[in-house]
Amino acid sequence: MVFRHPVNNKMVAMNPAKAKVKGSPVYRMKVVPHRPLKNALIALVLLALVAAALAATYFYALNQVSSERLSPQDAEELRVQLEKLTQEASDSKRELAKFQLSAEVDRQAGEELRKRVMVLRDEKAALQRDVEVYRILMSKKSTNPMGISFGVFSVSALADNKKQFKLVVQKLAEGEDDFSGHLHVLIVGQRHGAEEKLSLHELVVNKVDAEPLTEDIPLDFKFFQNIDVEIGLPEGFVPSRVELVVKSRSDRNPATVEAQLEWPEIK
Repeated sequence: MVFRHPVNNKMVAMNPAKAKVKGSPVYRMKVVPHRPLKNALIALVLLALVAAALAATYFYALNQVSSERLSPQDAEELRVQLEKLTQEASDSKRELAKFQLSAEVDRQAGEELRKRVMVLRDEKAALQRDVEVYRILMSKKSTNPMGISFGVFSVSALADNKKQFKLVVQKLAEGEDDFSGHLHVLIVGQRHGAEEKLSLHELVVNKVDAEPLTEDIPLDFKFFQNIDVEIGLPEGFVPSRVELVVKSRSDRNPATVEAQLEWPEIK
């Protein structure tokens, strides 16, 4: 490459490889032919491809929605099935209610029958005791001249884990003489693996308007006397029987009657 020297106006040759230009960097340039029609054609092709992709996506989604949509016939069949199932569910509910009512009636009838059987069992036991007392009265060596016996004995459940204790003390011998004496009641059971005896008066739930029960319960009757008290059993105590002792106050006909009765089933 040849340049003219600005001073002496001489021509100076320079090596292009060693030439340096101060200022902005120099980049290699590429010359291409100007074809606006080709560029427009490429842009149109790209636009067509994008439009085709959008259209395909739209029709695919529309086809999916159409395939999931029920026909009128299918919808009618489903409606008929729904009505049928609804009616069957309603019928089943009515049948269930009827069976539940029948079961409740049977349960109540069974409970009443159970209570009646327990009452009859208590009455049978009382009659057997009366027969035994009459047999003793008929003997020549009777130690119970007035025929003191124990009638119906029952225990029923109350609220708050309490029990209603009922016992009948009666006189079976004929005559107008009143019986006067006292009764001692022990309830025998198990607690913590050991036998335990509790006096009835210790278990009585004392009420405000009721007279407290004493250890020796006073007896004064012509035919019979009811012992009817509300009791509470200690925690863990399981009763099995009661031990009864009746002593008369009569000097003419002194008598001591002892008996043991099984603890009845709770009603």
